[in-house]
Amino acid sequence: MVLFRYYESDFLKTKHSSIRAAHLFIPIVAALIFSAYYSYAPWDDYVKVDIYYQVIGMALPFLIGVFCAIISEQEQSAGCFQMMLMTSKKVIPFLSKLLLLLIFCAGALFLASVIFGAIFLLGLHGKVVGNVFYLLAALVLLCSSVPLYLLHLYLSFRWNKGVSIGLGIVESVLSALFLTGLGDSIWKYIPLAWPARTVSTFLAAYNGESLACAELKQVACIGIFVVAAGTLTYLCWAYRWEGTRTAD
Repeated sequence: MVLFRYYESDFLKTKHSSIRAAHLFIPIVAALIFSAYYSYAPWDDYVKVDIYYQVIGMALPFLIGVFCAIISEQEQSAGCFQMMLMTSKKVIPFLSKLLLLLIFCAGALFLASVIFGAIFLLGLHGKVVGNVFYLLAALVLLCSSVPLYLLHLYLSFRWNKGVSIGLGIVESVLSALFLTGLGDSIWKYIPLAWPARTVSTFLAAYNGESLACAELKQVACIGIFVVAAGTLTYLCWAYRWEGTRTAD
């Protein structure tokens, strides 16, 4: 299958880059740091879990911007995008890169959840949520990040790494603001706020809060539409892509 061959090639290209190491070590370090701090922090278990996932959600826009920029830089360094431009089906390479980043993201999020969940449940004796929550929380974070990957892959290949990384920084800062009361009424319509706010809302819904359940259903419907429209737009752009980009 053509897509699989491109995916295999893209995966091999990351062998000597920082992407693999980052997706392995960042979740491990984050889980260990938070677990160590929570061993003496005075907060209750609910707040500890909520803050951990909120911080991951806030960091995701910036990290996504960086990783998409690295993928773009690899292609430029390998031959100024010639391999992508020479193929008759330019949509396939872009699908491959999206798939690669989503798989890496899934692995990192599940690793961060499993390590933190294991330490929190067994070492710190946290009891606010069950085992399944940690896996579901990782899935929620992954799904809510898809629009950001679509956007930053576009920015990285259409413009340059500075645009993608710069916007990622802005998105992470705004994501923190949307966790306050300022974002209560509008966060569901702002994709950059989804990772942090959605996982926090999911925690509340998991604990039986009816308002959170209603919000979660609403953002899920909006998210499905945005991902579908975003993916279609991304593929249409990829089909017409000619390698145009501004200088760094």
